[in-house]
Amino acid sequence: MANIEIGIIGSGSMGSGMTLLFAEHGSTIGCFDTDQKAVQAILDQAKKTETGDDSRVHGFNSLKDLVNAFIKDPNGGHERRIIVLSLPHGKVVDGVCEELLPILDKGDVVVDGGNEWWESTERRQAKAKERGIEWIGMGVSGGYQAARHGPSMSPGGTKEAYDFVEPYLKKWAVKTPEGEPCVCYVGPGGSGHYVKMIHNGIEHAHLSILCEIRAVMAYQFGLSNDEISNYFEKWYRSGPLRGNYLIGIGYKGLRFKKGGGIEDKRGIVEDVEDKVTQDVDLSEGTGTWSTMEIATRHVAAPAIAASHQLRIISSDKSERLEVVKNMSLPQPREDKLGKGVKEDVMKSVEKAVYGCILGGFVQGLAIIAKASQEQKWDISLAETMKIWRAGCIIQSDGICDLLLPHLTKFPPSEPHNLLQSIPEVAKELASTYAAVKEVYMLAVAADAVAPAVGATLEWMKSVSGKNLPTDFEEMELDYFGHHNYDIKGHPEPGHSKGKYHTVFAPA
Repeated sequence: MANIEIGIIGSGSMGSGMTLLFAEHGSTIGCFDTDQKAVQAILDQAKKTETGDDSRVHGFNSLKDLVNAFIKDPNGGHERRIIVLSLPHGKVVDGVCEELLPILDKGDVVVDGGNEWWESTERRQAKAKERGIEWIGMGVSGGYQAARHGPSMSPGGTKEAYDFVEPYLKKWAVKTPEGEPCVCYVGPGGSGHYVKMIHNGIEHAHLSILCEIRAVMAYQFGLSNDEISNYFEKWYRSGPLRGNYLIGIGYKGLRFKKGGGIEDKRGIVEDVEDKVTQDVDLSEGTGTWSTMEIATRHVAAPAIAASHQLRIISSDKSERLEVVKNMSLPQPREDKLGKGVKEDVMKSVEKAVYGCILGGFVQGLAIIAKASQEQKWDISLAETMKIWRAGCIIQSDGICDLLLPHLTKFPPSEPHNLLQSIPEVAKELASTYAAVKEVYMLAVAADAVAPAVGATLEWMKSVSGKNLPTDFEEMELDYFGHHNYDIKGHPEPGHSKGKYHTVFAPA
């Protein structure tokens, strides 16, 4: 039996990719899964991989065998172990935790590389600490392709544990064009999983924005998928949306005419059902958790919330079709534009997409900063953006080039409101307002569905609103609830409640 350096528990698409990636970087890997066919599939794949060495990949039938296969130290024990989990969140990890921790030794390190609720991570860290074992909660971004070729990673836990695994993580992480690994120490506790959670919340907003815009381009502007793909590629190659991962895979995906049981000369997207079940089917939790955090942290991130709501609405097509019959509302209408007008409008569309995607970043970073302040994690927003420079789903080179120089000027966790603390970012976002408004008005006029775009527009109006309509709401709250109010021009600082009250009706 070979002496292994790294153990990986979980042999699904992410786990298998990481197993082969780690082996290619020179580590001897042991893999375990309750599904032994999945383990065998990795071993078979390792033999076919030209860039790897199948002698570095070993499968095990039990956790105990995996743990006992680590390199022995001179005293007859084992060198400090590193065990990476690639498992679904929740009960599955708890089950492995119960079986794994008792058979590990003091000083061993468990790296949970799945998407997990940050409080669950901190609960497991406390449990592991009782046995002298380190538990790192690490977000792994980029999908199964990145797991195979180099992901972006956000590890959180004790600094000592991170320092021990850092040499490995920097080898495995995707590199920027300048050669910098997209991984760093995020902070203590569940901070690593928290950053990945909000990464996914931003991702959901961006996905919704792009699908809404693509639908307007296809069904209201009458563009073919090939034409839309060409616009997306143009945006991806240059301009403020350059290097945006989702736009990049979008233009490539729109050109597929055959695949996965579909063949359509218009593009296979035409035959993909308009339902997203991820999160709703409980296979993924990050979108739901991000939306929860918006509410509990009291941070305005309406594009993220709207994208989650659209997923929920889309997830049950049969139910939705019944509602269609019951409500009988107008369906989106085609409104083909002349060529000259089309090109002019498409400039606004590009700018609107940029504004909405930039808005998603601003909203998501505000959530991270607020949580960091409240949990005392000291997360650096600049380092967070560096993690997202490559290998992750929300990679957007143009936007990173805009934000990073400004974020590096602030200490960790500041600023939590980029539009307040960085005037340059506020002005850049403001420059897209007219375009976002124009495109959303076109969508509204055609009865098109565009909630994340609309939410972004309303957010921009609200956060820059000198006077909001909430004065009437505040009056009514005081009327029925004795909630008090401020007098115009003399507000209490921050979120402090006003000190004035009117008796509108006797008790």
